[in-house]
Amino acid sequence: MSEKKSVVKKKSPAAKKRAPRAKKAEESVSFVEHKAAEAPKAEHKPHAPKTAKPKLLPQAPVFEGTGRRKTSVAHVYLYKGSGKISVNSKTPEQYFCNRQVLLNMLAKPIKEINVENSFDIQASVFGGGIPSQADAIRMGIARALVAADPKNRVQLRSSDLLRRDPRVKERKKYGLKRARRAFQYTKR
Repeated sequence: MSEKKSVVKKKSPAAKKRAPRAKKAEESVSFVEHKAAEAPKAEHKPHAPKTAKPKLLPQAPVFEGTGRRKTSVAHVYLYKGSGKISVNSKTPEQYFCNRQVLLNMLAKPIKEINVENSFDIQASVFGGGIPSQADAIRMGIARALVAADPKNRVQLRSSDLLRRDPRVKERKKYGLKRARRAFQYTKR
């Protein structure tokens, strides 16, 4: 019986490994608490908007228009000028890589009202792809032209430039590859 009393339980190798880790964890927690107590609390700073408004001429009357298409959002600013257009601080030819279809899309509302050389346009656009961004800018220009002169509404509406295109990508469904595309059926 005396032999049984002298037997000491041996720790498993896993238990030996756990012990130092627990000690390190306690040390790191106390270190983190110590550092947190030392560091001054940061003041809350409001987030900057995704797109900052472009700097405009202060004396010029500005007309704003917002256009959307799919996930693209364009903020368009119209002011008296000579017909210059800038998209995200670039020329439309640079931004849209000389894709004539997209450049014609931008110019459509301006040509519809015949004000090619009387307004400068600055657009800031984000989200979506390049074609949907062009469509969003077109809608923003049309809305800004209506803000500049409410008489333009009839002409822009008749050419369907003020209507937002509601088509967006459909969500993926479970059991399918995409929104409606099923996996290929194999008979054998």
